[in-house]
This record gives sequence, structure tokens and C-alpha cells, in this order.
Amino acid sequence: MRALAVFSLALTSCALVIEEQPNSKRAIDENDFVRVDGLRLRTDGGLYYITGLNYWACLNLAASESQGGNYSRLVLELDQMAAKGVNHLRIMASSEGAPTTQPFRMNPPLMNAPGQYNEEVFEGLDICLDEMSKRGMRATMTLSNEWQWSGGFAQYISWATNNTQIPYPSSWNMTKKPQRAIPRTGWGDYTTTTDGAALYGEFESFANQMYTNEIAEGFYKDHIRTVLSRRNTVNGRLYTEDPTIMTWQLANEPQSIDLISNKNSFYPWVQRISAFIRERAPKQLISVGLESKQGELVFKSVHNLSTVDYATSHLWVQNWGYYDMYDPTGLSLLIAQTFAKQFIKDTSRWAVDIGKPIFLEEFGMARDNWLNKNKEYPYLSSASTTHKDTYFKTVIGAVMDDFKKGGAYIGTSPWAYGGVWRPETQYMNEFGMVWAGDPPHESPGWYDLYDTDEAMNIVHRQQQEMSKYLETHNNGVRVP
Repeated sequence: MRALAVFSLALTSCALVIEEQPNSKRAIDENDFVRVDGLRLRTDGGLYYITGLNYWACLNLAASESQGGNYSRLVLELDQMAAKGVNHLRIMASSEGAPTTQPFRMNPPLMNAPGQYNEEVFEGLDICLDEMSKRGMRATMTLSNEWQWSGGFAQYISWATNNTQIPYPSSWNMTKKPQRAIPRTGWGDYTTTTDGAALYGEFESFANQMYTNEIAEGFYKDHIRTVLSRRNTVNGRLYTEDPTIMTWQLANEPQSIDLISNKNSFYPWVQRISAFIRERAPKQLISVGLESKQGELVFKSVHNLSTVDYATSHLWVQNWGYYDMYDPTGLSLLIAQTFAKQFIKDTSRWAVDIGKPIFLEEFGMARDNWLNKNKEYPYLSSASTTHKDTYFKTVIGAVMDDFKKGGAYIGTSPWAYGGVWRPETQYMNEFGMVWAGDPPHESPGWYDLYDTDEAMNIVHRQQQEMSKYLETHNNGVRVP
């Protein structure tokens, strides 16, 4: 996911046929890899449109109870998503710990130190992939992170520089006031400079040493090697031979620096890492994980590589300063809708220019939180979702229209599925986790998609509409 800062933008101007309940007939065939065909994706069944969701904590939810896992919740939520036509999940295939307990991140981590893995969490990733495959869901496997919530770049740099202290930016601290009467139920608040929080620019500068630090890159490549060469302990499939894994993603939202530094560090890093993955996983796709907020030049420079199969975009109207969740009028929503439609139009055009598909793999909106403004917590699930529902219809509709008109977009993946979790009933486990849809460095419930939200019906209608569309635009072949 994205950072909290307001960004200055540089813009210049399913499996589609899904049964209502999971069943073995929808399981992914062991040889049916997704491939790129011009501006489209294809499987053996024909054209493939992505009806996705972010479900980043899958490996932890699927881990053993001793590691904070919750298998019954996992399968329930996978069934819920499958029933809504979801055919793709973007999940973490990485999380990094430290010699001492570190805040604001997934816990327990997959990797405790360079090369030292928590096998029970790794087995959680195996279980996650196996359960997804049974339900016809494919995965984007995110291999690292710009932001602090999984360890990511900053942890690699800390390891590479004798455990240097990480300059954490403002992050959600579940133990801060206000607290509820029952221990371990929240609420918490964001850290500030008074608590020692650094500015986001300082954190990014620290994390972005990833592009030039050879020791950190060595640790990262070792992790890529380990994940790609793993054999699933549940079904025996090598990860690189498993078509459930559609895509290997370099990182969540890697940040560019400036035009000169991009040429000398960021772009070469993308080229090196994508080539490193391609050599080891030739049957699967590769994406970078770029938000594409940086403008046309960065977009094309990053994505126009033979080792990058499709472009990505993330769309965050509140974080980027185009939406106010406390504004009950239609004006803020209209500004957000207008920006979103233009962003989709621009990024599609840039993708067409370089001949690559593009996947909107993150977007979201808060609930009608003006209703929570004077309550005990700003993100109570009791708030309605009138703005969110309208915005989802706008964004998903714009992507579908782009696809139908021959544009480059190939699907959507909202952020993020919280399923049965609710802030009102949350309880921190022994590792300090609540596993909301929002990651540990952000306020739980901010962008969550709950199982009963109207947004999930909008996602479902997308799948149904695109299924019907492809039935008549797929050379008579019904997409499985």
C-alpha cells in the first residue's frame, strides 16, 4: 500500500466465469500459465480479465496458530471472495524482521534475519497458494516493499549497515492513547515527531539506498532465489512451475528519486532485478509494483523493458490530496472522480504507447467518516459507504470501459479485503496483530473492504459484466 504523505503528481494532462461457490472444477490446471498477448492477458481458455483484491496478509493468516494464524478465517474469506467472482489476489511473498522487536510491521515475519526463515510462516504461504488454486484464484507475489509495514527496503538497508536504526515516519501505534477499557482492543493513534517519528522524505531516502547498496541487494536476491526455488509443502509444486502464481512483483510501490538519480540508480535496479527473476521464472509474468503517480517519463522508463510484462498503477485520491473523507458534500467526491478518470485515461495511453497492458492493482476510499468525526474512533465500520460506493462504480467502470474500447487496462484490484474483521471487535493477538485490511502502519479500518460492504457487490457485478462481454469477444471460447 501507499504512504500517508500527500504527493505532488507529475501527470501530463475475472477468472471471468466463476461459480457462486468454490469447487474443484475451477482449480487451476498445472500447465495453464497466464501470458501476455499484445495489450491483453490470455490463459488456455482465452482472454483473461482480472477481478482482483489485495489480501496481503494471506501468508500469516494461513500460518499455524502458534504463529498467529487463523485458518478458519482464511478459508471463510477465500470462499467469500470466490463467491464474488474474484480471480486474483495480490499478496506478500516477503516480510522482514530484525534482531530486536520492530514496530509497525507484519509479525511474525517470514524472514527473521538474512537467510533465516520462519518455516511455519513459509508454510502459511504454501497453504495460501494451494487454497487459492482450488478456487481458481491467481496471485501477484510481492517480493519486497518501499514502506515499513513489512520491513522491506528499510530493513534490508538496516541489515546491510550493521543494524542501523530505521527512521520510521508517522505510523499507527496500537498502544497509544486513546485506549479502550478492555486491554489489547485498541484504538491507538499515529506517532508524531514528539514520539520520534521522522519525516517521510527522510524515511524514503533511507529506504531508497536499496537501489545502490550491494550488500542489501545481495540479501534481497537471496530472498528472491529462496522463494522462487521453493517447493510447496502442501501440493508439491515448485513455485516457478505453479501457474497459480501469475506474477512476481519486484516490490510494493518502489519510489523513484529524481531524473538524474533515476537514470543512475532506480532504472538500472529495475532492469537488474527483473532480469534476475526472468532468468529463474521464465513461465511467469513480472511487474514492478509502481504507482505510476510519477508521470509519463518515469512510467515509460520503468515499464518499457523486455523483462517487465505489464505496467501497474495505484490510485489514492485521499492520500494524494484529491479527497476529504470528512466532507459530506458531493464536491470532494466529484474532484476525486474527475481525477481518477483522468488518471486512468492517461496511464492507459502511456501503456498503449509502449505496447503493454496495465493493471490497476490498488485503489480505495474511506467510508463516510464524517459520520465518525466526533465519535471514539474515526474509522468505525458503522459509517455508511455512499461516497465509497459511487467512487468504486466510477473507477471500476472506467477500467471496464477502457478494456472494451481497446485500451490497455486489464482489470482492477481494490485495497484491501478485511473480510470478517471489524475495528469494533478487534483484539490484538500475542504478536500485536489484528490483521485488518489496512497494514500495521496505518489506522485499522481506513480502507478496509468488509464482507457485507456494497463495494463487494460492485466487484461482483464487474465480474458478471466482463464475463458476458468476453463470451462474445473471445472467439467463441468461454473463459474458465
